[in-house]
Amino acid sequence: MRFSILTIVFIGFITGCTSIVNDLTTEPIQSEETGKTIGAGIDDPKMRTFIGVNIKKADPALDKAHINVSVFNGLVLLTGEVPNGSLRMMAGDIAREYRGVRKVYNELQVRGNTSIMSRTNDSLISTKIKTKLTFNPEIDYSDMLVVTEDSIVYLLGTVDQASADLATEIAAATGGVRKIVKCLEYVD
Repeated sequence: MRFSILTIVFIGFITGCTSIVNDLTTEPIQSEETGKTIGAGIDDPKMRTFIGVNIKKADPALDKAHINVSVFNGLVLLTGEVPNGSLRMMAGDIAREYRGVRKVYNELQVRGNTSIMSRTNDSLISTKIKTKLTFNPEIDYSDMLVVTEDSIVYLLGTVDQASADLATEIAAATGGVRKIVKCLEYVD
């Protein structure tokens, strides 16, 4: 059975899962020629899925690597682990090629994949930070994403300096955090 690109994209949106779209396609996914966008709320998840699929399709070793793609308003963050430096560079180049990407933060680490236990701990750290940010009246948490990989917290988004400082302070005060990396675009 043949799936149209629209069907594949729809399935990806519903599930939010790059691996399902990756399994349903045989070739990398091309971005639209027009460059027209619906808006960041739709474009970011689509961009995340397409970039993730294209990275997995680029090399069998990338398909087996642990790579997370996070997107906020055209800012792309790559986290996880890859077997070597050339695959790290390849993943970053693939992300940069997608139409609408404004900047790529390639934070992939060259080493073996993290364990399930480590990933579970990362999810717990992210949840704690997101909860603190959500209930803090001094910050608009909708302007950023929190991603944790191997106890390193990445803040991705478009914020003012005061919000960035407060988010960093909140993340630093959270147990289990080894380091904080700001992948932020600052606005006035």
